[in-house]
Amino acid sequence: MPKDSVLTTTGYNKLVDDLNKIINEGRARVKTAANMELVRTYWAVGRRIEEEGLTETAGYGDAIMEKLAVALKTDRSTLVRCIQFYNFYQKGAPESSIPWTSWRLLLTVGNEKERAYYIEKVEKEHWSYEKLVEAVKDDSAVTPSGKGGKKLTRPTGGPFTYVATILRVVDGDTLLVMADLGFEVWKEQRLRLACVDTPALGEDGGPEAQEYVLSQLAKAKRVVIRTGKVDAHGRYVAHVFYTLDPEMAREKVFEEGNWLNQELINRGLARAVSGF
Repeated sequence: MPKDSVLTTTGYNKLVDDLNKIINEGRARVKTAANMELVRTYWAVGRRIEEEGLTETAGYGDAIMEKLAVALKTDRSTLVRCIQFYNFYQKGAPESSIPWTSWRLLLTVGNEKERAYYIEKVEKEHWSYEKLVEAVKDDSAVTPSGKGGKKLTRPTGGPFTYVATILRVVDGDTLLVMADLGFEVWKEQRLRLACVDTPALGEDGGPEAQEYVLSQLAKAKRVVIRTGKVDAHGRYVAHVFYTLDPEMAREKVFEEGNWLNQELINRGLARAVSGF
């Protein structure tokens, strides 16, 4: 346009739109670059801590991690996630625009194929953090079509919620646990998973269900059970929640952790039955 030309209203509006587009695209590039650099930074932090082998010396390592968190003005859970991030991707931080907040959640998905499913959804379909949280909670990597089985109603509230240590996986829906009843009182108790029924060990699918429960609970950093009644065999009927995050509080495990009962249904390892 010649220097002495006067902008029409249409021309002016187009100029504003074009400039806004340039600015917004630039801001988006800056945000993406910042996200990628932050992810690389946390990966490097994880690599450096792992070089010291702190995770191999439980008591000493835990104490040092607490001191590091204070010295670096961060929290211990962030440092734990950094180490986990490095261990999952030892060849280098993924070249991805996924922000660190989403990576923290993705790192709780222990299965590599399932994690890859969520990563692809975040990258290609631009899932928000909130949508990712719901998908991971619903185990949608296993049942993306929503047709994997009955959707149970997740328990809320109730006084009969306890932290537990798994002693033995009897079969796919029966566990032997040591439950923390509070006030330093622990009780060994046999549990029957609520609302689900897996095949017996001698039946088709029985060993697979038991193996899945074994593998998941072996990785669990904290297990919370919610129970309310006893079945005809004297077993407490329970919902079992667990997390791979060692920093997740008991209340959060109950509210947001992996729900073993629903996972068994999602994977076709159990059928839904009536229960509390």
